[in-house]
Amino acid sequence: MSGTNRNFVLAYAFLVILPLVGLAGILKAGRNVTAPVSIDGLWTMRVDSTQIDSLPCGKALATLPDKTLAITQSGRSFVVSFPNGPKLTASGTLDGANLRADLIGTANSSDSSCVAGRQMLLLASVDRKVGLLAGTLSVPNCQSCASVGFHAERQAPAPTQGGH
Repeated sequence: MSGTNRNFVLAYAFLVILPLVGLAGILKAGRNVTAPVSIDGLWTMRVDSTQIDSLPCGKALATLPDKTLAITQSGRSFVVSFPNGPKLTASGTLDGANLRADLIGTANSSDSSCVAGRQMLLLASVDRKVGLLAGTLSVPNCQSCASVGFHAERQAPAPTQGGH
């Protein structure tokens, strides 16, 4: 075998055969991987206003005109914000159909009981068949604060303008 032929065979092995073997291994390893449930979008939150008033930062949530929360998701992580409401931010993680988020109050919240850095815990589960979140809001390390139940329904996405 001449040197040119040997170089061609080696190049073929490294540039064609080796990537195909690697691709087959990746596909076999990823066969059982499933995507997390999608919670990305706008949700309409329903909560008893009288109960939520008792929580620190709860008065700010109770005054929301449309109780809309926006969830932005990337894989198993997500961020919750209130587009038309209080300056509360939350980040959390998904574990199967269960989600956990820590809501943190900011210094310019309108609720006097909601001091900067005050934390609320949001625990919920997702029913992907009907597009419903159901769970509780609570304040860790607060013995006198009762948990407040809530549920949220996914809003229909707004129709896109244009044609792409």
